[in-house]
Amino acid sequence: MKVIKAINNNNLCVIDDQGREQIVSGKGIGFGKKYGDTVDISQIQKTYLITDSELQKKMITMLKEIPFEYMVFANDIVEHIKKEYSSKLNESLLVTLSDHIAFTIERKKNGMEFTNPLIDSIRESYPKELALGEYCVEQMRERLGIELGVDEAGFIAMHIINASLNTKMDDIYRITKLINGCIEIAEYYYKEKFDRSSVEFERFASHLKHLAQRLFLNKPLPNAFGDDDTFVTMIKKTCVSQYKCALCIQKYIQETYKKTINNDELVTLTVHLKRITK
Repeated sequence: MKVIKAINNNNLCVIDDQGREQIVSGKGIGFGKKYGDTVDISQIQKTYLITDSELQKKMITMLKEIPFEYMVFANDIVEHIKKEYSSKLNESLLVTLSDHIAFTIERKKNGMEFTNPLIDSIRESYPKELALGEYCVEQMRERLGIELGVDEAGFIAMHIINASLNTKMDDIYRITKLINGCIEIAEYYYKEKFDRSSVEFERFASHLKHLAQRLFLNKPLPNAFGDDDTFVTMIKKTCVSQYKCALCIQKYIQETYKKTINNDELVTLTVHLKRITK
């Protein structure tokens, strides 16, 4: 590897033997280095191959500002998340989470802590992501001596969700609120609390996530039935209660978010509600 430029004493921008531009980190690896120097491979603790040029620029800027130990910690957390999480994660997660962790620690040192207004919704709709957020908070306590609560775990969960869905934080807020709103409507309609641990509920919640993502990213909804109302009519007759509940959800989405769902979506919601209320 040859040095392109030294970011600081602990980070270098380099080019490898395949012509790929990378960032490498290690304690003291950048000290005294200049363009064209060879990198001592034994000093490298972490290599970052970031394909997005804008993201790489953000990474370089962040490495100049964030203490080296925070970057190492964030990288370990991201590696753990990747092992535990089933969905593919955008490479931006390391950058956004590193920046968030560093900011959170400095905030905590200055006696500032924020409450997360979405924590209940995240707990309901994204339990796996929240569990990973709680793991990160526990590791911050053990490794960095920083005590934080469940609100912070919720913020970290939002970064994981964002990296999974490739959305913006504003979209995550709206997606989470929509999911929780739909679940609340269904539970109010049936006057019962659904079993969060059931396979049926997990499938229902997962479908709502994909629906919300399509709506807020303006992606087309499935339209398998087209103009054929035969199956829709059959569903209306055999799942009367569930179809009426689906209509309530449709009305909520229309009035609250000015988004429209089609017959395919009404049928799919009806089938999920049938399973969850059987």
